[in-house]
Amino acid sequence: MKQLLLPILFFITLTAATGQNDFKVIGYLPYYRFSWLNDIEFERLTHVNIAFANPDSLGNFSVGGVSVTNAVNKAHAKGCKVFISLAGGYLTPKQDDTWDYLTLPANRAFFIQKIIQYVQSKGFDGVDMDLEWQFVKSWYSPFILELKAAMAPLGLPLTAALPGEYRYPQISNAALAAFDWVNMMIYDRTGPFNPANPGQHAPYWWTEDCVQYWLDQNVPAQKLTLGVPFYGYDFGVSPVEALTYRYIVSLNTANAQLDQVNDTYYNGIPTIKAKTQLALDQVAGVMIWEIGQDAFGTNQTYSLLRAIDELVNPITETQEVAQSSLRLFPNPVGDVLTVAMESGIQGTILIKDIQGKLVQSWQTQGETQVQIPTGALPAGFYVLVCHNLEKIQSTKFIKQ
Repeated sequence: MKQLLLPILFFITLTAATGQNDFKVIGYLPYYRFSWLNDIEFERLTHVNIAFANPDSLGNFSVGGVSVTNAVNKAHAKGCKVFISLAGGYLTPKQDDTWDYLTLPANRAFFIQKIIQYVQSKGFDGVDMDLEWQFVKSWYSPFILELKAAMAPLGLPLTAALPGEYRYPQISNAALAAFDWVNMMIYDRTGPFNPANPGQHAPYWWTEDCVQYWLDQNVPAQKLTLGVPFYGYDFGVSPVEALTYRYIVSLNTANAQLDQVNDTYYNGIPTIKAKTQLALDQVAGVMIWEIGQDAFGTNQTYSLLRAIDELVNPITETQEVAQSSLRLFPNPVGDVLTVAMESGIQGTILIKDIQGKLVQSWQTQGETQVQIPTGALPAGFYVLVCHNLEKIQSTKFIKQ
């Protein structure tokens, strides 16, 4: 009697995690990146923070002297909320003096009305406050409280960009509580300001510390977004040079899977995905500085924004697939797992634990075999999911 071997058919259902409908993906967009508006995939964002607006002595705002209309319209057309981010990490002496003058108690009400008029006239959906370091002064908290009181009846949110692991002493508990959420700037732990300390400026372990820091400041998890960098620093030159992720990938597309190339340190796709998963597990969103630095054009498949979106909004699909076309060996596996497919693997490979939590991801370029390091995985059962162009295939393996 001839034994009939049938391919094992099964159904894969990928769905968004509970509560992800409120998960924020916020991209800062400086005015000097407006030339990339046609390349940015705004549909993968929930919010865009246009940076930065500063007032003149009469309270009239400008964003680098350019029009924001096209950027606001493009983002709105894709369903994004658009905030205006005020001030910026660095102010010129004239800008600093202007902020000090307009926030005087006698001028504050007038200035706040100018902010609201500007927001409404340009079609913004909220305001982000990005005063930093020496520019955060004694007037900060009273100003924030009055600004919040004026914006709240209009349904306009007020947010802040704050350091990853430091609270300015001028920010009172009441002012901190007034923000609808806080964008944690978890990057620049080192950089051009500290050339004697080369290394990763946004390591994963520090991200965990920063989340805990703000939770310890009594900011609820639902009011925190986790900042990630789309840039790196080259410590091999003097002065230390900032490089966009787009440029780093243009040198070699294999750099997308790394966090360091020679003396250049940055966050590649695996680390960005790991941080996104941390945000999904612990806080209310991801914040990006800044989306104009992402990979576009021929290298858009290596986009960090796409990597974030793959986790936040996974494909929701039920599809019957033949398990036999996706082969894993050895199984059980030790330190290296080989994934093979005769037709080639072009897309993303995800490894999830038995509870469905993502533990590893890998980008492929059409290889018939891909070797994935698995030595760091704890022993147990895992599911490998292959997003291969339009098809999704999955199979299980054991790590021994």
